[in-house]
This record gives sequence, C-alpha cells and structure tokens, in this order.
Amino acid sequence: MSASDDQPRPENQKSVINFPQSRTQPKTSKTETRDLGVSRLAQQLGGVQANLRGHWCSQCKGIWYGFSGECECPVCGNRNG
Repeated sequence: MSASDDQPRPENQKSVINFPQSRTQPKTSKTETRDLGVSRLAQQLGGVQANLRGHWCSQCKGIWYGFSGECECPVCGNRNG
C-alpha cells in the first residue's frame, strides 16, 4: 500500500478493480469449422432450412443441421455433442 491509498477518495471518484480474466484472450481454434450437412431424418422429411437447427459435433469439429430433437451426427454417429 502506498501513502496515497490511506487517504479517503472524494465522493465522485470511483476506484476500479481490474480482474485478471478480463485480459485473457478467448480460446481460438486453429482449424475451420466444418459444415457436416443435413441429418438423414431432415433429408427424408424434406426439412425446410428455416425449421432446421444447427448442432455441434465435438468429434468432427463441425456443425450439422437437423430438427430440434435430433442428437446424432450424420457423419460419425456421435450423440454427445
């Protein structure tokens, strides 16, 4: 603590507490996100693009599109996101 820290601050002057995590960079990927296509169910039912939702596959490192309740990646069969 310095001598200036012992003195009270004026009412209009606020102190700022810096958090270390505010200076960290977000984790970035070295590879591009892959487009894994559309699920088999959406293809069979003729899903309109507006009705489909994007789902992430952590094994393929990509996004596939299907209906809200679907969970199986059309490329590798991963069901764990």
